[in-house]
Amino acid sequence: MKTLRSICLAPALFATALPSHAAAAPDTHLHVIVSLVDNASQGIVPVPAKIGNGDDPRTNLYWGALYGVKTFLSKADGWRKLSCEQDISDTILERCEFAWKDKLTVTAEAYRGRRIDQAMLDFMQQAATPPNPAKREMVAFIGHDGLMDEQNQPIVKHFPKHAGHDKQAVVLACMSNMFFANHLRAAGSKPVVTTYSFMAPEAYVLEAVARGFANQASEQELRSSAGIAYAKYQRISAKAGKSVFGAKKSG
Repeated sequence: MKTLRSICLAPALFATALPSHAAAAPDTHLHVIVSLVDNASQGIVPVPAKIGNGDDPRTNLYWGALYGVKTFLSKADGWRKLSCEQDISDTILERCEFAWKDKLTVTAEAYRGRRIDQAMLDFMQQAATPPNPAKREMVAFIGHDGLMDEQNQPIVKHFPKHAGHDKQAVVLACMSNMFFANHLRAAGSKPVVTTYSFMAPEAYVLEAVARGFANQASEQELRSSAGIAYAKYQRISAKAGKSVFGAKKSG
């Protein structure tokens, strides 16, 4: 398989508003697996070295940079950083816990960039695990679409299978609907936000989706909110932003 090269880069600037919905259940949780961008091992268009070191979460584009998950959620309105722990394992370099108001908790984990294979496997295992009946649960993957790279193709045979359940799944990576959606369905989960083009998988999209999930938004509303956030931060039209996530014109 020919290796594709992603263009998941970044700039931007504005905040995103979501429509109000019914209050979330008190135990609503989002687990986020972040594969740190890594110039050395991933099939990407290289980013500046400071933000492209997959061994250093502090400055990594998808974690410690301005629109990385840790930095963005630590500063976004209504969010609180509850805790962070470093060096969880040789693969997981940092784990942070966040809360949005009293509606949602988030566990985010930064995976070493060259272990994107393990990040994808762990994400799929999370997606295949049925949610606790007492909770509403969502799992998300952020990073380069590693399934585009030929060296990662063998892991697909290890993706778990499961009967359908209610856990929602999000993949913020280039062309993720093509590469992940069918695997997620086979794992029993519901791919509610995936992408249909190359894109920058940054935390403003995750933040919009997380708030929508907390407010019990529908799949179409989640996709629309992702597109609106993406459009504002990337300075493109709302139509173009929504098209990245397959949101319908009426969304």
